[in-house]
Amino acid sequence: MASGRRTDTRFDDIIFPEEIYQKKEAKEIYEKTSKDLISFFDYLLDKGTKKDEASKILPYGIYGTGIIQMSVESIISLKKEYEKEKKWMPEEVGILLKKIEEISKKEGFDWLYATRLCAPKEIYPFPNIFKDPKKENIVRELREKNLKTKIISFNLNFTKNLIKKIKSYLKKRKEIFKSLEKIKKEWLSLLRERETIIRDYNLAFKIKILSSVPWRVWGEKKRHRTCPMIVESIYFCIERAKNVFLKYKKQIEKEKISKKILEEIEDVFDLPPTIKKNFLFSYLKTSLKSFESYQKLKNLGIKEKSALFLIPRALKIDVMQEYDLYNLLCGYFPLRACSKAEEFLQRITWQEINLIKKELEKRKLKAFSELLGPKCFFLGFCPEKNWCPLIKKANKNYNHHFHQEMFKSLESFYKKFLETI
Repeated sequence: MASGRRTDTRFDDIIFPEEIYQKKEAKEIYEKTSKDLISFFDYLLDKGTKKDEASKILPYGIYGTGIIQMSVESIISLKKEYEKEKKWMPEEVGILLKKIEEISKKEGFDWLYATRLCAPKEIYPFPNIFKDPKKENIVRELREKNLKTKIISFNLNFTKNLIKKIKSYLKKRKEIFKSLEKIKKEWLSLLRERETIIRDYNLAFKIKILSSVPWRVWGEKKRHRTCPMIVESIYFCIERAKNVFLKYKKQIEKEKISKKILEEIEDVFDLPPTIKKNFLFSYLKTSLKSFESYQKLKNLGIKEKSALFLIPRALKIDVMQEYDLYNLLCGYFPLRACSKAEEFLQRITWQEINLIKKELEKRKLKAFSELLGPKCFFLGFCPEKNWCPLIKKANKNYNHHFHQEMFKSLESFYKKFLETI
């Protein structure tokens, strides 16, 4: 999909669900509120707010482009989920499935699709936010008011040989990182050693973490398919946030918000740092209007699955996610702890890292805290175009000249490999 972090948002990008488009009053409410949200987003950008923070005010109903690649098994999973939650899933899911089924015979997978769909077996349960809000789930049962990111379970099976291998790896890494020249020559061997440890001991580490993240960030989290997760219904989260905003409507409009009220709002709706500091009340008023419009649409008979297109993506969704050794050392934490990651996701990742460090310390494994950090901590160099000060914690001798040298070295490595194919 085209990244929203790299594309512009205009009024022309507003999506109109069919039932809203067909009702004049509903269309007017929807269009005005959507434009107000986009206008406020533009205002925040004009005032110098980072796009990661500003974009959370944008509604869900914004046009996007991309290429979807799905296995037959994934299509069947989507089909079954759609049949179970048809009342709650956006209409484009049904449109997509209809298009796929129309071409199934032409493309030659109609028999496979039909037999797999009708087989008396279940499909792997992928996370879905578009589901019946009345149905309980483990996330709702474990969540507390004013949820702070917390560890639900922490299972370690660090055997003697695994501890020995990790210590050897950390010792080797420390030695290599002392020399810029060694990093250039031996970074790949470090990666291969890490890969081998993960391959042979991946299940030695299992941790479940419960957190509440903005809808915008849920879009990032769900991309990590190697992290099993359970997520709350988006409709449950909308009603929860709507009730809080309407409860404090007068205080928001009069710009008289106590610390306690602010905490209650932030429990269900993200308030990015810069916005919280400089644009708090205009942000809250704009968000309040979107929830009021959502309710107006419902009062006009618009279904929740259409009305939700008005909701800003700062809405918080509760998620429980499980991580193994692969995601600790490679697949998730090193990527999301990087300063190039989405701002909230980076913040919450470091919160999770600090929680894991505390648990390691309790088990007298404090030394293994060195395994936690952004991807540059494992490489000895920054693989991004522009490097940041984080790399200095892993490599105190890092500089711009070496950064450029590494990029030339990587390009040369790529070209040599290409010649062998």
